[in-house]
Amino acid sequence: MNLSYDISFVDNLVVYTLNGKITTENDFQDLEKAVFENISKNHVKVVFDLENLTHTNSSGISLFMKTLTKTRIMNGDLVLMNINGNVKKVFIISKLDEIYTICENQMEAINYFKLKQ
Repeated sequence: MNLSYDISFVDNLVVYTLNGKITTENDFQDLEKAVFENISKNHVKVVFDLENLTHTNSSGISLFMKTLTKTRIMNGDLVLMNINGNVKKVFIISKLDEIYTICENQMEAINYFKLKQ
């Protein structure tokens, strides 16, 4: 498996820290299951920490888009933070940085959700 992740709960947010790369749907099946289980429990303020995500492609973008859609349907939202390197290039080239809320760090993400209340 190319991807590992950790889950933490911070200030009413669910933070998923991703490590590795997403190149196929198989890479994120466990993560997707955990994310959607938490959303179904009304944990709809979701943050993906991408600092240690080295690569992604349309498979990863698909996961992010499904998560964004599900959280917003339930009056929540998704924030991506700590995007860098190749992943940042993908977001800029594809203009995904115009679709997603992107924060530089966890404090900025926390403040974003506080302002949305």
